[in-house]
Amino acid sequence: MSTEMISRICKGCGREIQVPGELTEFSCVYCGAKLSSADYGEGILPADESDRTYVEEHLLDCIRDHPNAFRHFNRKQYEPFYETFKEEIVPVYEAMDRYVCAQPGKRQALLEDFAELFVAQWETFHNNHPKAKSKSAREKQAFSDKLTLAWYMVPAIRELGLSVSEEFVESLHSRFNSRYPDNIFEPGTHEEISGGFRKHGFCFVTTAVCEAEGKPDDCSELTAFRAFRDGWLARTEQGSAIIREYYNVAPTVVAAMRYGDDEAQVCAELRRDYLTPCYEALLRESPEDCLDRYRAMVRMLRNRYGLQ
Repeated sequence: MSTEMISRICKGCGREIQVPGELTEFSCVYCGAKLSSADYGEGILPADESDRTYVEEHLLDCIRDHPNAFRHFNRKQYEPFYETFKEEIVPVYEAMDRYVCAQPGKRQALLEDFAELFVAQWETFHNNHPKAKSKSAREKQAFSDKLTLAWYMVPAIRELGLSVSEEFVESLHSRFNSRYPDNIFEPGTHEEISGGFRKHGFCFVTTAVCEAEGKPDDCSELTAFRAFRDGWLARTEQGSAIIREYYNVAPTVVAAMRYGDDEAQVCAELRRDYLTPCYEALLRESPEDCLDRYRAMVRMLRNRYGLQ
């Protein structure tokens, strides 16, 4: 007869381990800490169905309650909004963690069920959105909510460090992108996204495209664009205002490309339709044509990512 395995969280390193149910003393396979069932009081209690009910009722609250979360994605507002957002989701994912850990033999199936439930609730909510009545309005709201998913919800779940965090994110990512192959997102971490602001990693669309193509920071195109920005453009009457406008919108655009879109496809489109024509205009000494094309690119990106 097979022995039932019980999920425990190591008191030494905090990682989840699987322990045969009949053992009263055991060691962590990761850090070697000596543990006993007495360390866990009465051990793991039977699954509480109220936890599952709570998760089912509140799983999509973080999306429903923050329809304009993407507007806080800037250098000043991201961190405080993220921290508030993370605090709000704690009860949901702690309930999920308790319910799943109480049934170690069903762990993967339960997490897949919760991921499937999230996608089903997402679809129902956006098909019947209380404020977005037209198809285009529903699609626009769904896209901005996907950015909330990528920029806030997934990083917050991962940062909570619960035993279910990474597995649920993996299941959700797989289910969501399978259901919406033309509207995918990529799971990031809070450190990656927050670091993008601190290290100016989200600053330049052209740099992001060149990096995606494997080009160095001092490639001929980036050198030409920087000379154009700091030289001819900065000396024009409206140049400073144009540069400021671009700096304000570029971080959100680059982060949306990286975590909330098909980055490879977007980069290919930007290269073909905007950056190559811009570079060619500079080579033939036509800065006005470069500026016109570049401003058209910024307008397109603002519209694509709802930054009007």
